[in-house]
Amino acid sequence: MPTLRGSGRITQLCQSPDGQTLAIASSFPLLMQPGRVARMGQRLLQRLALHRRGEARPFAVLDALRLPINDIAFHPSEPVLAVAAGAYDGGHAFEGELLVWNWQTGESWSGAAPVPEVTRCRFTADGSVLEALLRPWDEDFGGAEEAFDRLYPLRLPHGPPGPPAQVRLDPAGAIIRPDLAATGAATGADPAAIDRQLEDWFGPLTRRGAIWDLAFLADGRVAATHDDCLVEIHDPAGGAARRLAQAGLHGARLLRGTSLLVACDSPPGGRTHLLRLREDRLEPLASFEGSFNFVASQDGRVLGRLDRNRAGTAAGDLLLHAATGARSWLDLGHYDVFNHALGIDGAPELFLLQGTPPGQHERKRLCRLRPDGTVESLWPLLPADGAPASHAMECLGCHVADAASEAVILAGRHYDPDPSQDGRGFLFRRPIPPAGSARRLPWPVRVPADTWRHATTATASAMVFAPEQGLVVVAFLDGTLWLLRATDGAVLAAGPVTLGGWPTIVFALDLRQGQLALGTVEGCVAVLELEALRHQTRFELA
Repeated sequence: MPTLRGSGRITQLCQSPDGQTLAIASSFPLLMQPGRVARMGQRLLQRLALHRRGEARPFAVLDALRLPINDIAFHPSEPVLAVAAGAYDGGHAFEGELLVWNWQTGESWSGAAPVPEVTRCRFTADGSVLEALLRPWDEDFGGAEEAFDRLYPLRLPHGPPGPPAQVRLDPAGAIIRPDLAATGAATGADPAAIDRQLEDWFGPLTRRGAIWDLAFLADGRVAATHDDCLVEIHDPAGGAARRLAQAGLHGARLLRGTSLLVACDSPPGGRTHLLRLREDRLEPLASFEGSFNFVASQDGRVLGRLDRNRAGTAAGDLLLHAATGARSWLDLGHYDVFNHALGIDGAPELFLLQGTPPGQHERKRLCRLRPDGTVESLWPLLPADGAPASHAMECLGCHVADAASEAVILAGRHYDPDPSQDGRGFLFRRPIPPAGSARRLPWPVRVPADTWRHATTATASAMVFAPEQGLVVVAFLDGTLWLLRATDGAVLAAGPVTLGGWPTIVFALDLRQGQLALGTVEGCVAVLELEALRHQTRFELA
């Protein structure tokens, strides 16, 4: 879908009865890269944005929905929208939301709750009644085998905000072949129709998905990866972005070794490709069966951890020398996308996470990979006290070397068996011993004390260290950004990130000569002066 400021993947459009306002429904992806999935704390999942003709920046947004938007209806006379949302949960039930939103006051409320998936909605001509079509509660409701083909009508009186209505579905009232026209010129499911209407309202638009990774080039330009190309090169000074593409592949990670490498993702069952970016051209470096999570070290070594759930015929984990192409296959233990991603890239050494023993995912420890492929165990991430919270997930690390010590800053999530509980996470700095001095044991003899530690409520999406300024920048999936002093962990600035005044999420960060590059969930690439961020409580990217 085309990219529009403030929107994700556009799924629905609805024009107001007077033709002056366009409602745009879009969805935002979870942070999913080859070998890494993170989701704790991400609340920006669906957005309904209102635009005036020719204005790319929305004048109002609704971010309260958690399920995909199926339909939109303007009230005939009030500044009010009804939103039908929901989806099949993949196992048994149909989950839904039916929201009413007054975009002038900013109030939104549930028209009915709880509610199964809501597929369509509309107001009656006089605006007094909100009509909707609902899925059954679950596959067994009504004793019918055609649960996916049955819809149930709902009529609610429209009025001021109040308690949500109670939903009682009558199994005998099912509609097998529904025909309910949405109010306004609703366009959904047909990408070509969406493209045409968007171009009519805003002119030609560029396709750009979420920015999965980005990196400064030597000349100050920024290379970024997203689902619509292998790599896109942006000039902060202005001018059109240059896009390098190949059918069937998209860029996922950028590896900062002796040269910049692009790790490409392919459909399940396909191959993983490594390409070298040189003078705005991509040169093939290597191709492998299976899905790998890659990191590189400053000496040009590349470590690929094989996702055991998408292994294909791959022999195991991979150690590649980018300069020579020499490779060796290793067995570094079990790897899955929630438990073993670490993301320490561009460091002097290669780092990885292993369980204890390496064939499982609990009692994780930080390890360093020697050039000969053997593993040094450094320290356990969390105390192995048997409690669920001692199990670390969704981790992200950053190598630090300064006057205080050589260290790793590590963020992650405490596992909780109850998914209804708010997430609890951690962010700490801990020293690491010099290369070659750690023991090859399941656990080191002594665990160094944390230099500093913070509790968090969202997974870290990106993290970078600025050695000249002595700062660490961390982006979180709840849409916030932290600026910390690396030596003692003091938080110098923290707050939400916004794009055009509306919340966003930063998926990627990089630093060069005091400039901070940021890539967002809706496809924006921005460059800010790092020092200007000190003591800020909000970070605007427009």
